[in-house]
Parts: sequence; structure tokens; C-alpha cells
Amino acid sequence: MKDADLRLQFGSVVRSAVTGRQYRVGEVLGSGGFGAVYRVTHVTGDTPLPGKCVLKITLEVGAWHREAYFGELLRGTPGIVQVHESFAWVPRGGELKPLYCLVSEFVEGGDLIQHLREHSEPWTESKARREILRLLAPLRLLHAAGLVHRDITPRNVFVTAGRELKLGDFGIAAQRLGKQEAKANAFAPWFAPTAIKEGKTGAWLPADDVYHLGKLFALLLCGIEKSRLTARHVKVLTCSAWAKAIIQRCIGKRQRRFANAAEMLKALQSAPSDGPAKRSAVRSLEGKRVVFTGRLKMLRKKARMLVKRAGGISQTKVTRTTDILVVGEQSPHWKAEKKGQKLLDLDHEGERGHRIAIITEQRFQNLARYGNRRQS
Repeated sequence: MKDADLRLQFGSVVRSAVTGRQYRVGEVLGSGGFGAVYRVTHVTGDTPLPGKCVLKITLEVGAWHREAYFGELLRGTPGIVQVHESFAWVPRGGELKPLYCLVSEFVEGGDLIQHLREHSEPWTESKARREILRLLAPLRLLHAAGLVHRDITPRNVFVTAGRELKLGDFGIAAQRLGKQEAKANAFAPWFAPTAIKEGKTGAWLPADDVYHLGKLFALLLCGIEKSRLTARHVKVLTCSAWAKAIIQRCIGKRQRRFANAAEMLKALQSAPSDGPAKRSAVRSLEGKRVVFTGRLKMLRKKARMLVKRAGGISQTKVTRTTDILVVGEQSPHWKAEKKGQKLLDLDHEGERGHRIAIITEQRFQNLARYGNRRQS
């Protein structure tokens, strides 16, 4: 593909033979192997479009057809860049090859990488969770239809003026046919799961799209662009243990991830609350079954004694009867990208609809002291 074939003159007009709309060409927004992208303004046509739009042109009919198909499939769905129309256009004179055009909405804030570079600050947990839920809505529809996206990267997630996220560019999305999985032959290596990047698997599963969403969740919470993100990075995020557990599951080994967008959506919708301070509604240890995980500042024996004195019951495992999980500091034996069994069991119980309160050791000590005062 030659750049000259895709070069449009500033101020020139592109006309859709499908709708009759005409678009005046503005600045170049980007170019590459996919084609070229221009900011355009809709100037005439039966159905006016609001404000500025984006015109993507390419000579590759396959990628154009895929993106047009998915744009139509998801039209009106929140969380995606809306595609207004697609058409083939032959420049005046007809001497050049047809240009395949896609007109979509213009998202004011640019892509997520641009946003993070310009506004280098963490998003609140509630805001980040809400925006990941927004992206999961269209992805759930794709997965239910046997499709995978393969390109949910910060370059392909756009930020509106109201700081809402929208997923764009379905040019490398793929169909899963029967038992045959989509191939991992088109993806962004810098943001892909390790097993795919290193060629250990040739298939791209819905769980690999989930990996992308987990990384995006973490990027929003840390507020800076990171090409490499491991469970060790997740550990130091300023967010609840619940949010960290969600992210660790997403970016861990494929067999431990949420299998698809529907599973991740369900887990995010069952959040204990919108922040660490409000995460637990626990007011007393009395009658509660308590489990400890991580490294505590006090001896476990003393912690169990405090539970007993406060009228609670200590457990060694997270089960369907557990009420409270007390999370201490990370164990020195903890390995990157490996979650402890109690946190895995916590995820499992959450998926079954069993709510378990997550509290810090300090909160536990406060509850224990309060319980002891009541009984004395």
C-alpha cells in the first residue's frame, strides 16, 4: 500500500454513493499499514451528522469489510466508537483504485495513551471500574456471537471529553468457527499475553480479550502508561484488595482467567462497594466466621484468640460459610502472577454469589477491641 494512494488534499470533498453525504477533509490524524485517518466535517446529505467525524480510508477490502460489519453489528451499543457509514469511493477521474471508506464519530480526548500522557494521575477505583464495565458491555456481545476482538489496547481505546471510554477499530476482530478457535495471528505484541507473544499457543480465546481488559483496569488505577504489567505491579496499586484480585485473575495464566467478558462483567458488577473505606459493612466480629491471609503484624495464634474473645469463629479456609477475610501484607514467598489459594477461593465464592467482607488487619484490630469492650 502506497501512502500516495491514500493521500487526500486538505479541504477536498469525499462523497458517499450510499447516503449522498459529503465530507470535507481536514487534518491527518494518523497513518500506517492499515491506511490513513482524517478528521472530516459532514457538509451535505439527507441525514446530518453532529460535529466532526473521522474518515478512515484503506485499500484493504478485507479489513474494511470486517470493521464495517462489526460497526453495524454493534450500532447503538454504548462503549464503542460509533460507525456512521461505510462505502467505496473512487476519486474524481476514476484513474485510481477504489478507496474503502469508514466514517465514525470523532472522540475528543484521543486515545488512552494520549490521555495518560497528558493527565498523569490515577483514576479512582469506582471510576475505573465503571469504565471497564462500559467496555465489557460490547465485548460480551462479541463473545456471545463467537467473536474475539484481539486489539483492546490503549491505542484502540478512546477517551471522551467526559472521560468515558470507547472501544474502536474492529479491523482485526475474528470469528470462532465451531470448535475451531480464532488464530493469534494479528495482535499488538507489546500488550499481548505472554503465551501468545512467545508463540506458545496459536489460538486467541475470549480469555485473552479479558487479559487486555485486566491490564487496562490496572493502567487506569496507576494513571501512567505501562507496556509491562505483572502481579508485582498490581500489588502496589492504591485500590481495594478486591480490585487487585480481579486484575490478578485477568492477567494471570489463561486457565485461571475469567473465561469470557460475561464472567468478568458479573464479577465486576458484584463489587463489595466503590472504595476501600466503604468496602466492608462489618460492624462486629460477633457471630462471624473469619479467615486470615497474608502476613500479619501479630501472630496468627493471637489473631485467632481475638476473634474468639469478640464472639467470632476462626476458619483456616475460605468457604461458603466465611463472613470475613482479613488481608495482611504480601508474604515474602509470594510469586509474581500467582494468587494465593484463599484469594482464589474468594473469587470462586464471589462467582457463586456469596459475599465475603474484605478488611485490613488494622480494621480487624479495631473490631476486636470494640468486641472486647462490649463483653467486659
